[in-house]
Amino acid sequence: MIKSIRITAVLICFLALCLSAAAKPAAGKESETAGSQNYQSITEDKLREVYIQYLCRRLGKERADVAVSKFKVSGNRPVASGKISMQLFQKNSEKLKGYVKLVAVISVDGVVRNKVKLSGWADVFESVVCAARNLKRREIIKTDDVYLARRNISHVSANYLTDIGKVTGLMAKHSIKADKSIKAGMLEKSPVVNKGDLVTILAESSGLRITVPGKVLMKGFAGELVEVQNLMSKRKIYAKIVNPSTVMVDF
Repeated sequence: MIKSIRITAVLICFLALCLSAAAKPAAGKESETAGSQNYQSITEDKLREVYIQYLCRRLGKERADVAVSKFKVSGNRPVASGKISMQLFQKNSEKLKGYVKLVAVISVDGVVRNKVKLSGWADVFESVVCAARNLKRREIIKTDDVYLARRNISHVSANYLTDIGKVTGLMAKHSIKADKSIKAGMLEKSPVVNKGDLVTILAESSGLRITVPGKVLMKGFAGELVEVQNLMSKRKIYAKIVNPSTVMVDF
């Protein structure tokens, strides 16, 4: 009886050892499976490309009009495998030229996994109005006095001009050197008449037309009202400027 009990105990111990040995590999395999989750990395080249695409889209520019240098990435780390999507946001409200900071929100299968800081120097190129020759102070700009040239606008103020039609007819506030880009602050409206100019005062009504000589008493611009003096009656009135030699009054 005692011998039978001993044999049974030995068998139980043997079975316990076998089960323990079998459980260890299974546990190891489970641990290995848990730790083998796949990850993927986003390259700096990819982040640079989406950075440039964001600038082009927001600025309304072609890819060839935007050049990025000194590009830096901060906080980029591997994310879980899956479909990656990125949303970029501007870190501040400054203009998208010169030194630009963005934040890229990285999502995998619709779940946000990381936020990466992107920064770089953005050179933006645009066709701007430039002086075709040296322009003198108070000179009236004509079409052949200016031309369009592709320039880097990252280093200039925002009031540069891109339409020749909006420049012609204006007057230079000060001298402008040839090939210099022209900004709005360099120009002003050119007066059509000046104080002391002699003009014809015109009045029309129901087919009746009356003209009298007049004298301009103040500087005036096209379409504006200007004070003039009727040289026949010496009366002072306001009349609308038609051209450098004619003003019109309601009759």
